[in-house]
Amino acid sequence: MFKIFIVLFVISIFFGAEALAQEPRLATFHEVATIFVDQRLSNNVTASVSLQTTSIQEFQIPAELDAKIRNNTDIVAVIITNEDQCVLGVQERICILINTKRIQGEGGIRATQERAKEIGNSLITEINKAFSLDTKFHSVFIHYGDVTNQALETTGDVSGTGTVSAVYTAPMQSTDFMFNRISTSLIPKQIRGFGGFYDVATELSKSDNSRMTFSILPKGDISVMQLKIAEKYPHAARGLKQVDPLQYLRVDQIKRSGYYSVGFFPLNSLVQVVILPQDDGIDIHARSIIESTVKNNQTIPADLSSAGWFVNTDSEKRIEAIYLFGTTTSAGREDLLITFDEPSMQIPTKLGIEETYIIIGIGVAAAVAVLFYLRGMRNKH
Repeated sequence: MFKIFIVLFVISIFFGAEALAQEPRLATFHEVATIFVDQRLSNNVTASVSLQTTSIQEFQIPAELDAKIRNNTDIVAVIITNEDQCVLGVQERICILINTKRIQGEGGIRATQERAKEIGNSLITEINKAFSLDTKFHSVFIHYGDVTNQALETTGDVSGTGTVSAVYTAPMQSTDFMFNRISTSLIPKQIRGFGGFYDVATELSKSDNSRMTFSILPKGDISVMQLKIAEKYPHAARGLKQVDPLQYLRVDQIKRSGYYSVGFFPLNSLVQVVILPQDDGIDIHARSIIESTVKNNQTIPADLSSAGWFVNTDSEKRIEAIYLFGTTTSAGREDLLITFDEPSMQIPTKLGIEETYIIIGIGVAAAVAVLFYLRGMRNKH
């Protein structure tokens, strides 16, 4: 998981007991916009907008389906996507991936495939019905590579060594059509009507190059659900030394959802920039950088009521920055513009199928962090 989200978990505990303009609160519904600048592996820039929750009232999947997924401890994720290549051998198709753990000592490849298909078949009819799809079994894909998780220091919730995908496919659909249909049935009108990052996702979905992913990650007694629109900009990271998030999100301004207007929810709307640089030691520059403080050996923002970028430089492998809106409700281009030292030019590593899972997986760490947020808020009392 991205370390910065662990840091934000610590923030939710410490600031919950401190006096600010008003006490910080945390809702189950989160909106996160991410710009991923990959100068080490693919030289691509990927922009995404993620809407995520742990509540089946906010994302209305059938309670029976939710329970069935959570109660099967072998399932690590259910993913619906129209990515160009969801797994090797599948192109230009809608995919439902039912990802399970590969059990050591369970037998050879055939036994692994049969077990994954059996689990997938036990769920696919209900998943198809819930999302008005008609996917059919295609294949079982065993994940061997772990390049993405190693580079991003994530936990492998979507892919990686030890994960097996039962793959079901259907004819391709455009992203805007899929997003409109699934979001309309999934997200209540009262949340969609509040706008915010949902409107940004709607605009991004209209691009011919954008792709949609809906993920369900079972986490004990809850499911972390994420609806995401992403667009990849090939080779755009080469030589890049300035990031304009709104350019990649295809909007002129980003507004927080009106869903949070009833209180102070500083960690529910985040703009995130993640940079995998070729060289170590690059510096981030922005219009407003939030000062940091240290509590319990964690570096956290000194003030959640201020708007600006909080930068995590603890990792030598990547740079992470999160824009906090503070008490403001919107941010413009000058607020979000980031510059950083130009890296040296090197030939990137070719990733193949692993790059698909960067696109599918980025932002999942933020979704998983919702669980930690909620536990932290409960445990502080």
